[in-house]
Amino acid sequence: MTPETEAERGTKKSLVDSLRRVTTSGRYIPEIDGLRFVAIASVLLYHLEKMSNITCGTCVSNGGSNPIFFVLLHMGRGVPIFFAISGLVLGLPFAQQHITGGPKVGLKAYFLRRVTRLEPPYIINLLMRFPLVVALKHLPVMEVLPHLLASLLYLHWLMYGVHPLVHPPSWSLEVEVQFYVLAPLLAVLFFPRPKWARRLLLVGLIVGFGAVAAHIPEHPESRYTLSLAWSVQYFLAGLLMADGYITVLPRIRSSWWWDVVGVPLWYVVFSMSDREAGYWMPALLVVLFISAFRGKLLNRFFRNAFVATVGGMCYSIYLTHSLVMDGCYWVFGRVHFLTGFARLYGAGVVIGLPMVLMVGTVFYVLIERPCMDREWPRKLGRYLRERFAIGVAS
Repeated sequence: MTPETEAERGTKKSLVDSLRRVTTSGRYIPEIDGLRFVAIASVLLYHLEKMSNITCGTCVSNGGSNPIFFVLLHMGRGVPIFFAISGLVLGLPFAQQHITGGPKVGLKAYFLRRVTRLEPPYIINLLMRFPLVVALKHLPVMEVLPHLLASLLYLHWLMYGVHPLVHPPSWSLEVEVQFYVLAPLLAVLFFPRPKWARRLLLVGLIVGFGAVAAHIPEHPESRYTLSLAWSVQYFLAGLLMADGYITVLPRIRSSWWWDVVGVPLWYVVFSMSDREAGYWMPALLVVLFISAFRGKLLNRFFRNAFVATVGGMCYSIYLTHSLVMDGCYWVFGRVHFLTGFARLYGAGVVIGLPMVLMVGTVFYVLIERPCMDREWPRKLGRYLRERFAIGVAS
């Protein structure tokens, strides 16, 4: 259950391994990408439910009484799972620095890595969508342009208080960026303290922000619900996980009991009411995090090559999935025998999801994965200089 180094992975390369993410530290923790798989899969299933309902004219009002529909309505909780994972991943280097005396995290390198790693795929996705939004929604260019600029600056939530026009799912990426900016400050606030103090402070803030969010409905959206303040409890839960990963997890033994606890808790996460989730979901995610590492069956699942690899491509899939789904359901709505929610949803699963995975993989290979190389700006600059020199010489 230990992280793999790039060298260790290189000795057992396969097609799946060649698609795995390149990590900043050179050490790969497959369980984290396995958790990302659950998050992106639940988001996709949630959006399939929305698209199926829209296409058939809201044929399943409020999910009906079927518990399966009720779970599908709450699959959007994959986004808070992403938030908790971000808290864990970004918190780990700071936790190692302050708790175990690990290498100091350089802020310049920290922010530069965020920019060079995440910005190119994000910007390219928005620029690809911009003309499509103008054409398909029949909107004037000058009406859409301010929304594009707001999204490029991650400020659409603040400027408009609604989901972004060019790429609606990027509201969560704007929240992520708010956390990226504050993460070093939060790390200094929590991790240097004695363990009882930092954990008590984290738990208190998680409970407090969760209780507030539980009493504020997500819809209609507002500047508050689209901001970090509404979701910060999940990022804080991730910071608590980072603490536990270093100080507690090594002392916990692998056991089938973690499977017995973890498997039903995943159902609970996606079946609770919104108010219950506000109170309990951050705590449940901490338990599920432990079960992913220490459950015998669950750990095998989260370390599975396919699961971890798809989870590692979640950013590209998240950026591209809505456009692919829109295209698929435009076709589904014109196929006469695809009537009713069940058939439309089934078509989405059987046809739409493979298309989403295919397009997301292509985007990942061509755009995102090259940006995982921290030296890519230097390499690109050298390549362009060489090409320019060849052009001048000829």
